[in-house]
Amino acid sequence: MTAHDLDLSYAQLDLGVRDESEFHLTSASSTVVVTGPCPRCRGTSTTEFPLGVVGSKGYPWRRDKALSPAEQSTVVSAEVLYCECGFGHPELPENALFVGCGAYWRLKPAAGSGT
Repeated sequence: MTAHDLDLSYAQLDLGVRDESEFHLTSASSTVVVTGPCPRCRGTSTTEFPLGVVGSKGYPWRRDKALSPAEQSTVVSAEVLYCECGFGHPELPENALFVGCGAYWRLKPAAGSGT
């Protein structure tokens, strides 16, 4: 695995669509967590996506059980992931919403995920 590039300056760059198999998806009772290397700086990025809106009648998953891989893929494929490596890369703006290198991307469900 390539080491985290700590000298990489912050830049908001769209890295397009990445394959979900590059990342690890897990679910807790009310979130899907995506963990893996940022495709730009290679730092470990972890992003949590809450499931549904509290009080919503359209909530498709039960909160008391983990989601299947297909359900996790469905949640994540509709989202944009940002580098959240937690490292303040050079030129990181004071008002940045995410502490990382500035890269962002989307995930394409892995083959066989059922989506």
